[in-house]
Amino acid sequence: MSANRKLAILMYHQVGDFRNIKTLKANYCHHKRFTRQMLMLKLTGQHVIPMSEVSRFLSGEGEYPERCVAITFDDGYENFYQYAYPVLKKYQLPAMVYIVSGKLSGRSEWLKDDGHQPQALMSREQIREVYANGIEIGSHSVTHPRLAQLSADSCLQELQQSKNDLEELLGGTVDHICYPYGSFSEEVGQQADKAGYRVGTTTVKGLALPDQNLLSLPRKAVSFNDGVLKTWKNIHRL
Repeated sequence: MSANRKLAILMYHQVGDFRNIKTLKANYCHHKRFTRQMLMLKLTGQHVIPMSEVSRFLSGEGEYPERCVAITFDDGYENFYQYAYPVLKKYQLPAMVYIVSGKLSGRSEWLKDDGHQPQALMSREQIREVYANGIEIGSHSVTHPRLAQLSADSCLQELQQSKNDLEELLGGTVDHICYPYGSFSEEVGQQADKAGYRVGTTTVKGLALPDQNLLSLPRKAVSFNDGVLKTWKNIHRL
């Protein structure tokens, strides 16, 4: 029954060799912890689905267990390519990476606002490579603004242009959006729908359920200090 289906959408940002992270902990995951978390998903038989199957899962179509997991990464960091991508390939786990289309080969300058060092973002070639090898790509806007603070026209421009840019880069359809900073409102959702997106993710904490708006799905952030047990509990907690 579709009414019983629940989806834990895990939210990651950076995966790398990080130490002593005190703030913005959901933006960092040590690569050794990440490897153990992915191994846990495999060994405990968690059913990990691609984000492209989320609407099908939540609508009650197909044969799935009642609880599933999806994996997402915000911003498209180069350290995803270096550390997370090989682990996902090793364990054959699907994932979605949300790309800031106007910052390819650039740096995450927005981190300066929180006193953190900007980090390198993936290049066009790296994005094409991971996409060709099964990693799904979604939009994270053109410039990483707070979309809910923009005018309707500016918001729509960010959403449409990013979609167009990424579809040209990949030669495929991009119909998933993740809102930078989790900056979302009913109007932002309307503009996302107008731009042609089908599924959107926020930073609201919770499980994705069948009765929710597909353009404003909650996720489960994986924080810097989260070990395997805490990650497992996070997946199964409402």
